[in-house]
Amino acid sequence: MRNAEPGGVLSGEVEVGTTYLVEVPHVLEGDQRLTFGALRGATFPLTVTGLEESAAEGVRSVLSPTTAVTLTAEQCLELGLPEGEYEIIGNLRTADGTPIVLPRVQTLTVPVEWLVPFTDERSHGHWDATGSLW
Repeated sequence: MRNAEPGGVLSGEVEVGTTYLVEVPHVLEGDQRLTFGALRGATFPLTVTGLEESAAEGVRSVLSPTTAVTLTAEQCLELGLPEGEYEIIGNLRTADGTPIVLPRVQTLTVPVEWLVPFTDERSHGHWDATGSLW
């Protein structure tokens, strides 16, 4: 368990297994711009799975047409691939080309100070990225 950093939004402790609302700031610093640039100003739920110094690791559910299929040894042999493990990554679509969107789990590490207690109410000035890959 960790307390939010001074000035953080949480008044209690962050607990593993609890779902919080992440509020990504509108202004990001350093490496945060690369990792969270597309989520700038967003909110989304995150279930905390681990804690480090001032960061929380967690999982969130996102929707995406992208999927991955791991080939079996027999499929690799039939395709004439050298021995090894192979994965095909692509978009799942119907016969007419309509994307099929499926839920998948995304793992993220965020600063503890971005976590707020989870409620259905969103903070003003933030956009809702629940389920959104970006």
